[in-house]
Amino acid sequence: MKYAAYISILIIIIAACDLITTREAEEPIKPSSNFIAATSPEILLRNFESSIEEKITENYLACFVDKNFLDKEYKFIPAGEALATNPALSNWDLNSERLFLENLKANLPEGKNINLSLDNLNENRFSDSVIYVFDYSLVINSTNKALDGEYKGSSQMSVYKDSREQWVIVEWRDYKSESSQCWSDLKGRISN
Repeated sequence: MKYAAYISILIIIIAACDLITTREAEEPIKPSSNFIAATSPEILLRNFESSIEEKITENYLACFVDKNFLDKEYKFIPAGEALATNPALSNWDLNSERLFLENLKANLPEGKNINLSLDNLNENRFSDSVIYVFDYSLVINSTNKALDGEYKGSSQMSVYKDSREQWVIVEWRDYKSESSQCWSDLKGRISN
């Protein structure tokens, strides 16, 4: 009888706490509505641009080669001048790209943006790849004075189609324009 009373009280408490009812499933976290499968090189470039402006690391990394789907290593070739002052750029890999965007986001206060524009886009198409050459302007609005400013230069990106039929960046060469800071300078500063 004593046990029956305890069990009855326990059932009442559990029912009152609503512990045994199911709840609505939460929506999965979606990186961004602007990111779509890069089934063309043009979509890849749009994804690349929006992932930086929206500061979404998962989308940014999805723009680069994944060895599970294409047997190629990612390679970033920095502007020569930047390499001389930032030796960390000589071993730049996909993890460096991830840390770059994460560190950049950490140096941007809430409401501060990254603005990227790609101009003068030229392309050379091959059977399995496309080489893009373009000028860029990357504007960082940061309270960190070492990072704040405009970065201008030119880039050459070699993109390939992987086994998923998606286009990915395999090689990225950066070039300094005149006396401007370039993307390599920003990567070097953020990695220190």
